[in-house]
Amino acid sequence: MTAHSDEALAVVAELRRLVLDEKFEAAERLLAGMHGIGSPTTIDTLRQLCVSGAEQLRIASELDAAARAQRLIAREVRRGIETLLASWERHIRAAGEETATPVFLGQHGESRRRRRWWVLGSGYAASGAGARAGPAEPVTLPVGGLEPTPAQQVARAEAEPTAPPVSAVVPVPAQQVTQPEAEVAASVLGPLDLTVAGHRILRWNSLKARTVFQYLIIQIDRPVRREVLMDLMWPEHSAGSARNNLNAALYSLRNTLDQRGRKIQYIVYRDGCYLPNPELMWWIDRTEFQTTIQQAEWARRDGHSQEAINTYMRAVRLYRGPLFEDDRESDWYLPEQRRLKQLYLQALEGLAKMHLDQRDLAAAVQFGQLAIGADPCCEPAHRLLMRCYALQQQQQLVSRQYRLCSAALHDELGVSPGTDTVELFHSLTSRA
Repeated sequence: MTAHSDEALAVVAELRRLVLDEKFEAAERLLAGMHGIGSPTTIDTLRQLCVSGAEQLRIASELDAAARAQRLIAREVRRGIETLLASWERHIRAAGEETATPVFLGQHGESRRRRRWWVLGSGYAASGAGARAGPAEPVTLPVGGLEPTPAQQVARAEAEPTAPPVSAVVPVPAQQVTQPEAEVAASVLGPLDLTVAGHRILRWNSLKARTVFQYLIIQIDRPVRREVLMDLMWPEHSAGSARNNLNAALYSLRNTLDQRGRKIQYIVYRDGCYLPNPELMWWIDRTEFQTTIQQAEWARRDGHSQEAINTYMRAVRLYRGPLFEDDRESDWYLPEQRRLKQLYLQALEGLAKMHLDQRDLAAAVQFGQLAIGADPCCEPAHRLLMRCYALQQQQQLVSRQYRLCSAALHDELGVSPGTDTVELFHSLTSRA
């Protein structure tokens, strides 16, 4: 290796350190001193790498800040949903509607069972020794359901009347859900919460084992070939290495699920595929959530508004948060996460529209704001709130909601409101 090559390598190493330390001016000076070492093409290439590295660091910092903000928003939205649903329980009981039996994977049993799970903020825990039950702490639903963006803060600072209050401090009681004798109860909407044979899984020895379990649960009605799991988690490994890693992950998974040493095969291998043992009864909130949304749509289509409202509310209660919310390592589930979030928004919009049709404007506003809390760019929810405020003769709130919609779309997506939203705004404000 020539002296020039050694010097070039040393300069590149120093350049890398300076870029990572964000000392870009020093890096530029270092590049300027390389004219005697490398060709102009090499120097230009290194300069472009320097600029590219700075931009990547900036983007990474912005994404990290956005992720932290989104987690805070999701937590506040969940609290708001629990408050809202608790306030409507008395209304449901007065209507004399009996909540339908949840849908489970596996064989149905009688309505009375000796094991019960209680819906809590963190998921399900078996009743009996070590169970957590009782009322939760009071929570408050923030107006709008989310932290304001800079544009929203400006709008809120303007001198105009405040929106009608939609929050109250309401004790949130634990909601009892009677289940059949489910051997495994998995809550995947929100942070993963798993109960096996009445025993809550609190710790995973292997993140790869957890990923395997999550993938099999999502594909529970479709056996998964070994090669699919290998490619999913070890795409850069050789076939032999990936197979060994998969075997180790499955061994850890089986030990995690069978912590009580009952020698039950929760995950089985058949015909070259892995799948949750179909001989056992599995309860998965994602499955019940989807089924409940479908039942609500059927009831609404058939004109049974109260039944549709009750069923939608059951679905909303099941949605503790985005799919696998606490998984920061994987991204394979993101398309499904987005699909389930759209179903959740569909439920909130359905509740808001039906209450608007019944001229229950306070409830319609609550559900509309919950939808915006989950997705600030949800134009149908913004339009619904504008209609509610117009019916309440709150024209200034109509204008405010339109500005909030415009600001959210501009901040999040860089676009303007759609034609339907613009036309509705002009129609509502021209009437005044």
